[in-house]
Amino acid sequence: MDFHNLCNMQNNGDAIIFNGKNLPLEQKKLPLLGNIQDGEVLVEITLATVCGSDVHTWLGHRPFPTPCILGHEMVGKIIKLGNGIEKDFEGKELKIGDRIVWSMTVGCKEDDCFYCKNGLPQKCIRLFKYGHEKSDKEPYFSGGFAKYLILKKNSDIFKIPDNLDDDEVAPLMCAGACVLDGFRISNFSKCNYLVVQGCGALGLYACAFGKKLGAKRVIALDKKQSRLDSAKDFGADHTILVDEDSNYVKKILEMTNNEGVDCVIEVTGDPTVINSGLEMLRIGGKYIMLGAIYPGSNFTIDSSKIIRNCIQITGLHNYSPESLGESLKIILETKTEYPYKKMVGPIFDFSSDGVEKAFKSLDSKQSIRPGIMPK
Repeated sequence: MDFHNLCNMQNNGDAIIFNGKNLPLEQKKLPLLGNIQDGEVLVEITLATVCGSDVHTWLGHRPFPTPCILGHEMVGKIIKLGNGIEKDFEGKELKIGDRIVWSMTVGCKEDDCFYCKNGLPQKCIRLFKYGHEKSDKEPYFSGGFAKYLILKKNSDIFKIPDNLDDDEVAPLMCAGACVLDGFRISNFSKCNYLVVQGCGALGLYACAFGKKLGAKRVIALDKKQSRLDSAKDFGADHTILVDEDSNYVKKILEMTNNEGVDCVIEVTGDPTVINSGLEMLRIGGKYIMLGAIYPGSNFTIDSSKIIRNCIQITGLHNYSPESLGESLKIILETKTEYPYKKMVGPIFDFSSDGVEKAFKSLDSKQSIRPGIMPK
């Protein structure tokens, strides 16, 4: 970066501001601090991807602080390192110009925080979450749909391997790491059958990661044929278009000699699929819930089936930083097997109009992870 650009960078930076439901997105120049605090990192965003929760926020499906810079899946390069920042989460040396990704949430890591001390830092009592904070005061830059971002002290940073591209990494910051953490906390291991409910970004990661972790057969379910076609590219052995097959639960049970599948992972965001997922499980099976997280996502289950069949139900929101690091390693090991780059796109202009088009593209299921690339 030349001196002229550096001076401009220190004065201000562009960001796309979300002001609330039914209000237009706003492109705005925000002041960029010349100095950063100890433990902070100034990052230039090189790619951000749109998550389904960004779209839900934009549509007003949940309460949200405003004004806010949305975007919590991104990668960038280090522009400035604050005092005390020398290594990443895994002990790798950090320097100016390094490409990095970081955990979506920042915990306080204090002794009085039960969650930070007990393996749930994403539920910290003083939680900070990128792309979910008000952007009306310094340091302003806290979301991915901006030119820059200031990483807070205690952020869990991971250096990106040179042989991974930005579009192979950005969606890991939410979708990939959440899926892997769901497998981790449910003690997922080698099994005969894994069912994936929903084939958006999380579902595609579930297919690929499930295979990597030892699932012999992966069955992918979705309402859209193009997404099922993508699931095959990511390791699915069987796909079922659920809208055209009302007996799909029976069909899946027949595949298993009516014993049921070992694990079902729900990544649809639709609570109406939960009961059908539970019906597919064998005795002692596992049900992992990642998708249906919004207020009003209610469902009713027959508790006797859960108890008598010894079903384990696991819910997860966000993830522990270890799973982001592990997901990077899996992508690196399997990038020749699965087309992770195809998950991202199209790339939209860095503008209020471009971000809105990206939101609409994902909402209409025309894309899986549309991207925003600041210029």
